[in-house]
Amino acid sequence: MNAELLKSLDTKTGAIISTSEEKGKVINNFVCYIACVMDTEKASVAKVGDTVILRLSSGQEVEASIEYIAEGEEERVIVFKITEYVEELVAYREIVVDVVWWNYKGLKVSNLAILEEKDISYVERSKAGYVEKIYVKVLRQNDTYSILKNYTDEELAELGFDETYISSRKELGLYDEILLH
Repeated sequence: MNAELLKSLDTKTGAIISTSEEKGKVINNFVCYIACVMDTEKASVAKVGDTVILRLSSGQEVEASIEYIAEGEEERVIVFKITEYVEELVAYREIVVDVVWWNYKGLKVSNLAILEEKDISYVERSKAGYVEKIYVKVLRQNDTYSILKNYTDEELAELGFDETYISSRKELGLYDEILLH
């Protein structure tokens, strides 16, 4: 399987498979494989066994695993395996999906606000004229922004903080004002 083979099928997106006496198909209602031709940076480093989220044209998101990768000159064919919403997809030859390579929930903060102390990240929050140091976990980071999450009590204890600090600690919230450095 390669990109040329997939392109040679000459199908239209959303086209429904016609039924006839001369042709047939075998459908496993529990598993569906979706082959995509991709040339993105994330696709170039993907490997078999990775898990991603596929956003279907209906807007539903489904977890998928990478089952097969075929290398091309400039692109890769990646085959995803899904086990949910299969009944919606079996009628189509070609569909449009969005591949979500990573998904984190947290607070989006400028990298200019994040400082480090002993390999632990923190931000400084200004509240009522007082500056407070709040330790945060960096979930994901790019050149400009980071996705942050507050540490749990257990995580702070593992990092060596005492019970006094943990019981009186402050957490970063949605509309907090933080200082840029």
